[in-house]
Amino acid sequence: PKALETWMEHLSAAQKTQAEPPRALHAELRPYQKTGLSWLSALSDAGFGGILADDMGLGKTIQSITYVLWLREEFARKNKSKKKAVIPPVLIVCPKSVLDVWAGETEKFAPGVRVLVIRSKDQANLEDIKKNYDMVVVNYAQLRVCGETLNQIKWLTVILDEGQQIKNPDSKAAKAAREIVSYNRLVLSGTPIENRLLDMWSLLSLIHI
Repeated sequence: PKALETWMEHLSAAQKTQAEPPRALHAELRPYQKTGLSWLSALSDAGFGGILADDMGLGKTIQSITYVLWLREEFARKNKSKKKAVIPPVLIVCPKSVLDVWAGETEKFAPGVRVLVIRSKDQANLEDIKKNYDMVVVNYAQLRVCGETLNQIKWLTVILDEGQQIKNPDSKAAKAAREIVSYNRLVLSGTPIENRLLDMWSLLSLIHI
């Protein structure tokens, strides 16, 4: 199909450029993490979302934070001629057990990013988020509760951590995730190749922009 050929041409062209780690990153990336950033940036330039998959402990969180900073720099660069252009916030959806991990890692590696961790529906205040935060972190249960409010924002990117949480496409969590409006999408998963084909389909359906 012509559309597929065009997408592949865009992706091939984007891959030829190596993305530099953002200036705002307070960390030294390992070589494979730099390769991961370049791949994610190539996908973004080609108009694709992506799945970042590796074993536990290899640094998916820091790669994701680096990618967020890169997206913020790219948005600012592409919109520098627009006086009132404001960089949209980022939405992180993750299990409840790692809410504070995301907040802590972001504070450590990207201290300039203002983070809001949503623990109750009352915190999902649109005006407060737009004016005061660059990143919102919410768990899958709260996404179902706050989804109607959060979907009124077009996010710079949405990052879905622990993608196996949404491997069932008919689950409430998966349905809520597919309704999120964003410029970009990224799913993090430890073992996608070990899942059923339907599980993979569910993850891929979520990164379609």
